[in-house]
Amino acid sequence: MNKMVFTGVECDDRRIAGELQAMGCFDEAREDKKSALAKVIEATANFITWMRWKGEVSVYGCRVAADHARFMEARYTA
Repeated sequence: MNKMVFTGVECDDRRIAGELQAMGCFDEAREDKKSALAKVIEATANFITWMRWKGEVSVYGCRVAADHARFMEARYTA
């Protein structure tokens, strides 16, 4: 457990950290953070999607197959 600062008084901080640990505050595994490569890939995918939508709207005046796209988005987000 990393040294945590709650009040700035060392003995109080140890007591508070001990009580939190007894209550199970630190029992859960922390979420994995995304790597820099994963963030770059996700940003690139979002940019490509944005460019595709921008191109569809500028060429056709609306999103091509927007109904199908909404269906697929709802399918994966639900």
